Amino acid sequence: MHSSMGGGFEKVFRTSVATLYSNLVTRPTGQAVRVAIEQQIEESQGPCLSVLDFSHVGVIDFSCADEVIAKLLIKYQAPDRPSDTFFIVQGASEHHKDLIEMVLERRNLALVAVDSEGPELWGPAPSRLRELWEDLGRMGDTVADELATVRGVSTPVASSWLKRLAAWRLAVPQGRECYSSLGSAVRSELPYESGEAEGLRAADSELDGYGGAAGEIN
Repeated sequence: MHSSMGGGFEKVFRTSVATLYSNLVTRPTGQAVRVAIEQQIEESQGPCLSVLDFSHVGVIDFSCADEVIAKLLIKYQAPDRPSDTFFIVQGASEHHKDLIEMVLERRNLALVAVDSEGPELWGPAPSRLRELWEDLGRMGDTVADELATVRGVSTPVASSWLKRLAAWRLAVPQGRECYSSLGSAVRSELPYESGEAEGLRAADSELDGYGGAAGEIN
């Protein structure tokens, strides 16, 4: 379920987030899905992209979105992250987006999602950071000097902004002092064909019938 691509990634993992019944409810279910995705990512020895495909997901609740989305982002944004992994969401409905945005807001996280219209930034990213990400998307591979000229700031300031975008996993290092937005780095490759993390359905089927209130936060 992985392939080579340019744009700073050595591997791309395409994961269908759908459960056996296409519903993601309760925190234990979300934890099982997240663990399966993490196990898939562990195969990578270099920078990789994880495409989380929600195309076949029916219902998702807050606690499950927190496990599948927020905890993945937090883990792989940390300075001691286990690998250099980036995430995008594809195939999300308006219902999925509403729940995921609530989780991102609560956790102060940002995430790139893609649809037929192209990449979009979800979450409570500061307006300046959002504008920078959009500038970077228009500019393509960019170094600090070029961004400094566009934004009318010094090169050190532009460099610090690019590094912040990369720390948020919204920009991809393309070489020394060169970055591209995550959206522009993958635009030519999308949409990805749906795949499935090994063991995902098996893990989820063990939770079939688990009781828990939708939206419960533990």
